[in-house]
Amino acid sequence: MATLREFALEGSARGRIKLPEARTDNSYRFIEDGVVQLRFADEEGSLHALNAAEVAQVLQGVVEFTDGLAKRGAFGDGMPPTVLVRPAQQGSFVLEAVLAWSAAHPEVVGMYMGAGGVVVKSIDAGLKKLRGVRVTDMERSGDGLVKLNWSDGDVSEVPESAWEQLNTMPRKTRKALAKIMTPLGDAADRLELREAAVDEDSDAVMSAPAASIATRSDYREAVHEVDDTDQSTETFSAEASFGSIDFENSEKWRVSTIRGTRQATIEDGDFLQRIDAGEAIHKNDLFEVTIREERVTTNGRTKTDWFVVDARLTRRGDDDAGSSTPAAS
Repeated sequence: MATLREFALEGSARGRIKLPEARTDNSYRFIEDGVVQLRFADEEGSLHALNAAEVAQVLQGVVEFTDGLAKRGAFGDGMPPTVLVRPAQQGSFVLEAVLAWSAAHPEVVGMYMGAGGVVVKSIDAGLKKLRGVRVTDMERSGDGLVKLNWSDGDVSEVPESAWEQLNTMPRKTRKALAKIMTPLGDAADRLELREAAVDEDSDAVMSAPAASIATRSDYREAVHEVDDTDQSTETFSAEASFGSIDFENSEKWRVSTIRGTRQATIEDGDFLQRIDAGEAIHKNDLFEVTIREERVTTNGRTKTDWFVVDARLTRRGDDDAGSSTPAAS
C-alpha cells in the first residue's frame, strides 16, 4: 500500500494519436498514454513527510521541464502537456500530467515511446549531463529518437528535439531540473523515477526498478549558478570607411558600414603590410570589406566583435588633407 512516505508523480496522455498513414519512413508512430512517477526517499528507503513548499517547487519544475520539451517538439506540434493533481489515493500524494493535443495540428512528430517515457528518459539524460557524463556515440532512428551511448557505459534513447535542448543545458532547463529535485536539498536523499502505462497501479509501478535515480549531489550541481552562454558567427561583406586608425594596434580600428559602426580588429595581413609600407588612407576612402562578426550572449546580454578578414580600396576620397600614414620608424 502506498503511504505518505512515497511521493509520486503520475502523468498520462488522454487518448492516442495516430499520425498520417501516407508516410512510409516510419518517422510517425503512436504516442501512447504514459505515467511519470517520482518517489523521494531517505537513506532508510522511506520518507514520512515532504515540505509543502518543496512539493510546490517539484510541481513547478515538472511543468517547466515538460513545457521546455514541448517547445522543442518532443510531444509534437499540438498543445503542451498540462500538469493536473489527481485526488490522493490510499494516503499518497499522486500528481497526473495530462497531455492535451490540439486537433488543429494533425501532423504530430511522434516516437515509439510512451508519453511518460519522454519525460523520464529526458530527465535521466539531463542528470547525466549535470554529472559530466559524455556522449561517445549518437545514432538517429526513424522514429524521431536519438540513441545515445554514454561514457559510463549506459545507452539511452530520447527524442532528438529533447536532446538538442538537454545537450546545451540552458539555464531554464537546469533550473527546472533543480526544482524537480528540491526535496533532495532537505529531507530526501534520493529521487527515484519510473514510467509506466496509465492503467498500471501505483504500487505496481513503484515495485519496478527505478529508470533513473537522482541524489543530493545531482541537486547541488543543478542549483549551482552557471552562465548561460550562446556563441554564433556570421561573415558578411559591405562597403566601409575607416574612422579612427591605430597603426600600432590592429585591434583598435573603427569601421563604419551600413550595419553600424564598431571597433574592429584588422586580420587582413596583406592590407596591413601595404599600410606599413606607406600606403595612405584618406578621410573619405571607401573599402569593400569582409567582416567576421562574432556574437557571445551570456545570460541574455550580447557582446559583438568584428574582425576584418579582407579589405580592398574601391574609391579614393576627394580630400587628401585628411590622409593618414604610419609614422616613419
